[in-house]
Amino acid sequence: GANRLGTNSLLDLLVFGKSAGETAVEDVRKSVKAHKPLPQEAIDRTLARINRLDTQKDGTDVHQARLAMQRTMQNHCGVFRFADKLKEGVSKILAVQKDVERAEIRDKSQVFNTARIEALELENQIEVAVATMVSAEARKESRGAHVRDDAPDTPEHPNGRDDENWLKHSLWFKEGNRLDYKSVKLTPLTVDTIELKKRAY
Repeated sequence: GANRLGTNSLLDLLVFGKSAGETAVEDVRKSVKAHKPLPQEAIDRTLARINRLDTQKDGTDVHQARLAMQRTMQNHCGVFRFADKLKEGVSKILAVQKDVERAEIRDKSQVFNTARIEALELENQIEVAVATMVSAEARKESRGAHVRDDAPDTPEHPNGRDDENWLKHSLWFKEGNRLDYKSVKLTPLTVDTIELKKRAY
């Protein structure tokens, strides 16, 4: 959701994450035949990621690329967000993504290689960073933890929200770095609708 901040909800995430994980394992064990075999393309893509790290030379240092990603996100997509910073941040995080695609590890060993794990994690993290930055720059309102200085709290737009134009989910697609949107369903199937109102503490 818009306000799922890890530190604020850590216990909730741990409890229900554990429960969801255990349930997923149990469901898979009960219905092995119900699951389709993993497509060869998924296996090939995973092996290609590992092989690239094993053969990459003269690439970007993983630690430096991770630091660049962290600094870019902190400076351009922090708690309070500014239109000019977000726009600049999109360009910067895409440049960092190019560096991550060329990340190199010095340790090529095949047994418990933490350098490889860090590089693979960084590849995942940069996708989340790009999705976050691109989505934040495109969303011209404040909502939840996404607070823009150019979308202040007004009587017309409580908490800076613009429900008429932005009551929708952002969907980011890696292919082509493109955004799409999905409407928020305000009529749940099993519970009462919660009226939209100003968030106050």
